[in-house]
Amino acid sequence: MSQYSIFLMEQMKFNYKLSLLIITLFAAFVRLVFLDQFPNGFTGDEAQQGYSAYSILKTGKDEWGEILPIFPRGFGDYKPPLYTYLTVPSVGLLGLTVEAVRLPAAVIGILSVLVVFFLAKELLKDERIALWSSILFAINPWHIQLSRTAFEGGVGILTFSIGLLFYLKSGIRNLILSSIFFSLTLYSYHSWRLFIVLFIAGLILSSWKKLISIKYWIPGLILLIFILPLMININSVLKRSSDVGVFSKDRITGYFSNKGTSSLYPIVDRLLDNKFVYVLNEFSGNYLSYFSPGFIFGDDRSDNTYLNFPYSPLLYFIELIFWLFAIYSLITKRLENRKIIILWFILAAVPASLAVGSMNANRTPTLLPLASVISAIGAVYMIEKWKYANKIISVSLLISFVFFLHFYFLKLPQKPPDNLRYGYDQVFKKILEVESQYDQVVTSKAFTEPQIFIAFYSKMDPVEFQMASTDWLRYEKSDKLYVDQLQSWNLGKFYFEDLNWNLKDSNRENALIVGKPEDFPQDVESILDVYDHKKKMLYRLIPVNYEKN
Repeated sequence: MSQYSIFLMEQMKFNYKLSLLIITLFAAFVRLVFLDQFPNGFTGDEAQQGYSAYSILKTGKDEWGEILPIFPRGFGDYKPPLYTYLTVPSVGLLGLTVEAVRLPAAVIGILSVLVVFFLAKELLKDERIALWSSILFAINPWHIQLSRTAFEGGVGILTFSIGLLFYLKSGIRNLILSSIFFSLTLYSYHSWRLFIVLFIAGLILSSWKKLISIKYWIPGLILLIFILPLMININSVLKRSSDVGVFSKDRITGYFSNKGTSSLYPIVDRLLDNKFVYVLNEFSGNYLSYFSPGFIFGDDRSDNTYLNFPYSPLLYFIELIFWLFAIYSLITKRLENRKIIILWFILAAVPASLAVGSMNANRTPTLLPLASVISAIGAVYMIEKWKYANKIISVSLLISFVFFLHFYFLKLPQKPPDNLRYGYDQVFKKILEVESQYDQVVTSKAFTEPQIFIAFYSKMDPVEFQMASTDWLRYEKSDKLYVDQLQSWNLGKFYFEDLNWNLKDSNRENALIVGKPEDFPQDVESILDVYDHKKKMLYRLIPVNYEKN
């Protein structure tokens, strides 16, 4: 090989490294800038992630008094633990703040952009596709949203991607590392648990001759060690699916009790409409919905929650064109590891499809970063075939990204989804500012899990919270799913219950009543009224018998 050829190869490698560095720095900027302000709200799930980490940091126990729990208790289920424990260092460094709670998601998102380059390169043996995969993932609206909220699903994107990257490399050491990261994925998010089990089963079936060797039993043993806690705590693991699963007993019983009388013979009716058929119909309908263009490239999602990324496509519309060419390329070319790509694609929507409802982006992080890799395959194919495709694609993506930034940072804050709990920060910070003036602070149950916001914004001593939370566990003994289904519960002087102004609340002495406008007469005076961007009143803080103080 000539000196000139060697120089060209080294120059190309340098250019790829420089490009990857720029992409990663850009991804970091997009995911870190104004992290505490956008999305402009703070959910109960995020507050609990932060307070759980704070409690573990201060006491070695979560807010329920469990010592270093493998499955931290949520509001009605048990959370996968990885995000909670990853939040401990950031809370220790930055304090109990919104930024500290979201920082792990942002860092994980940045690392994922870097990892996807190496994963795509190993999958397809093409540095151009790898670079485009990283670019597309860096500006991916779906992933940016996941990287700016304290949501567990993003952790699985990183751990699975690293696990697959090591699997694709040869050698027993890489396979051991692969099994470790695949195992960690089991503890990242509910959807990733089922997906990783099915994916590993698919890998074993396709490569059983290779993996049956004794030396490959070590990775299998590692997987088994990580799976054992899940099996031992199977009731906790399945708690969430028993609530939202299409196969849950309550939903199946509800369906058959409400379906009415059939005109068919009983035996025919049982053959055509039984539990198996019901679950199959629900699953298949959900599954197909996750691959509809409206879900991925449009805003055809009925649930406009913050994790379902409301009013905006998950991928840019131009990526639909990339996908069409990628499908053609996958069919006509013998691309490296095509079977793994197809297996990943087929299994990605299976966990989400087993839950009630369809088109939930928060339940399908399993489709990432594959979505960007597919787009990259199509983009590179177009660049190879048409002279000006590179410039057209670059300009189109730049325009799309600018429109996304305008939407995310300017338009979406004007119409924040309800479950972002816009205005909660104003309410609870004001409560804590004036609570010393009152004997009681009574907050409506209409506020989702208000106790966690009190604890979070006050940086309450976890020991005090743990003492109170032991009483709340009566929700389980009462056969309820969530704490806020209790009639009433309290955290010291802070009480949480349904409001009734005429019957009880107007007669309280030296109390602060916190609720929605409809909970109070219009002429009653408040110490704070919270409005949305359209000047609609959302919440009121009403003092009762304050003059007696």
